[in-house]
This record gives sequence, C-alpha cells and structure tokens, in this order.
Amino acid sequence: MPSPQAEAPSQLAVLGVIGFYMFVAISMTMLNKRVLSSNPLPVFLLFCQSAVAVGLLWLENKVGPFKTPKFDMKIAKALVPLTLVNVLGLCFNNYCLQYVDASFHQVARGMVLPATIVISMFALNQHPSRLTIAAASVVTVGFFSGVLFDPNHASSKASAAVSSSGHANLGIMFGALSSVASAGHAVLIKRGLAVVNNSPMALSYYNNILSTVFLLPLIVLSGELPGTVRIFQGFEAKTFIIGASITGFFGFLISLAAMLSIKVTSPVTHMISSAVRGVLQTFFAVYLFGDVGRIISIFLITAGSGLYVYAKSEESKATAYQPVPPSSDPRSLERGVPEKEVGYGLGLGLGDEKAKNSMDGR
Repeated sequence: MPSPQAEAPSQLAVLGVIGFYMFVAISMTMLNKRVLSSNPLPVFLLFCQSAVAVGLLWLENKVGPFKTPKFDMKIAKALVPLTLVNVLGLCFNNYCLQYVDASFHQVARGMVLPATIVISMFALNQHPSRLTIAAASVVTVGFFSGVLFDPNHASSKASAAVSSSGHANLGIMFGALSSVASAGHAVLIKRGLAVVNNSPMALSYYNNILSTVFLLPLIVLSGELPGTVRIFQGFEAKTFIIGASITGFFGFLISLAAMLSIKVTSPVTHMISSAVRGVLQTFFAVYLFGDVGRIISIFLITAGSGLYVYAKSEESKATAYQPVPPSSDPRSLERGVPEKEVGYGLGLGLGDEKAKNSMDGR
C-alpha cells in the first residue's frame, strides 16, 4: 500500500512562518546597519554572528526539538565549496550594507534574480522562458534606475558616518558581487542538500561551523584585525559585543525561520514574501535612519519578482499536466527538485537564501 500523503500545513501556519521570516530578516538588516554605522567591521561582525549561531545551535540540539547530526569531517569537506560561496556572499552583503543606505541595500542586491537565471543556464542547462526573461529584464531596469539616477546612495547619518560618495559606489559593487554569490549559492545548494540527506537543519549546522572557521583568516586578510583589537582595548567593546550577540541571535533565528519556510511554504510563496519584505525594509529604513525612499527602483524590482513568480507558477502548471511515460523510473521525479531549490535561493533572498538563504537573509 502506498504511504499516506503528508498533511498540508494550515493557512495559519503558513502565514505565521512567513510573518516570522520577514520579521527576523528585516530586524537582522536593521540591526546590522546600526552596528556597522558605529563599528565598520563587517567581516568580524559576521564572524561573531556565526560563532553565536554555532553556540545556539549546540544549545538547541541539547534542549530543543531540532537535533543536529554528529559532525562528520567527510561531509564537512564535501560542503566546503558551498560554504565558501556563502561566506563570500555574506561578506559582500555586509560591505554593501555598510557603504549604502539600508533602503538602497535592496536595490544594490537587486541582480540576484537575473544572476541566478544566467548561472542556471550554464550550470544546470535550464533555459528560461520568454516570460522569465522579461521578468529578469524588469528587475535589471530597476537595478540600473536606482544606480544611475539616484543622486545619493548614502543619504542617512548612519551611512554618512562610515561612507562617502566614492564608498557608496563601492557599496554598489559589493551589492552586485553579493548578488552573483547568492545566485551561485542557490545553484550549489542542491548538491549541498544531497550531501546531508536533504536536511536543512544539518546543512545550517555544518554551514555555521565551517563559516566560523573560514571567517577567522578573512578578518586578517580584510585588514580588520587592528580595528578589532582597538575595539576590545577601548570603551566600545561592551557595545559591540552586545550588538554582535543580538545580531548573532537573530542570525540563529534566520536559520530556524528558513528551515520552517522550506518545510511549510512553497518557493513561489517565499518569492512573494521576499518581495514584500523588500518594500517593508525600505519603509523601516526611511523611518529609523532617515534614508531617502527609492520608490521607482523598489517598485520595478518588486514587479519583476512578481512577474517571475507568475512565470514559474505557469511553468509548474504546464509541467504538472505532462503525462509520465510508463517506462520512466518513478524515482526520477525526485530530480525535479532543482527548480524548487533554485527558487528558494532567489529571495533574496533570497536566499536566500534562502536555504537562504537561510543565509541570504542576513
């Protein structure tokens, strides 16, 4: 007898997970911006957040409902490429957030969707439909409209404290690099999940441990070691540690939120919630930091993301109605997952991604 189908989550559960994910992701961005405006050490901040997340994952493993696997060096080695791409993406993301307004951060990282489509074409041999290309084109126009026609990418006091006009342009470059890294992560995450038996919890566990290790030498290579030493020698140590601990806690919550989102929501739902998150993030940045609103750019990026959601929804319907050849192996249906996993990485947030990203939400 076939096993019974898993019961679909209730609408209330889906709404609760979406609300939790958006709250944590927006809070993380706002808190990071606040910390970086007073202590511009993006790599060291990321290291502290990863270390706190590792500690909380260990604690959660002891007393919470989610259980992490026993650390396996063989699995860790297999996940090194995925973790390196993720670490680079998060570093670029923090540098971008340091140099530009929190409201412009969404625009600066607006090329995640087009970059993912391009990388998927070459890496996965997935050719986009015309509607998908149109969606990516709208997003691209939104990105360049913000970059070329926005008079000041660092308008708030929080940005001006550590950034000049030249640094703001540097922030745009880091945003573009972060988009490419997030897109690459969205593609690589398929292989990463396969290594850990499709367990998002195990992937998050290994990712945080490996990220903490990889970030240590990056603190030195990025030139942040003298600034880190100065912080702990001065009066700012307590403030920075509290800020890093709070953002680290929210980084842990992002991992949990992403795992729940993967379990409860669909990639299309995640894309919609990510687009809404971008709009809300802009409003909060204007209110908290006095940023300039980027209405046209945000609208175009959100509209392009919405069009992409529609395009993927139509493609899914078309695929669902295609008959399965009698001779095909039923297990081959499981290989249709890449499309879903790539979708999670686009939220960006996409992934973060999402897996988002989990890591993309920071």
